Amino acid sequence: SPTFPNTTFGWVHVKDVAEAHILAFEDASASGRYCLVESVAHFSEIVKILQDLYPDCKLPT
Repeated sequence: SPTFPNTTFGWVHVKDVAEAHILAFEDASASGRYCLVESVAHFSEIVKILQDLYPDCKLPT
């Protein structure tokens, strides 16, 4: 059976990304890159959430 990768992902809400863009645009001293992460989840956590939401969908176990 297929398995999921042993990795994690950073997640952020799209509204937070939009707000960060606006704040960076309005601040003349803002420069470079910014990393926005609200939470970090292991791939297994994502699979579990998807299994709960879509029980008929075949996902890695």
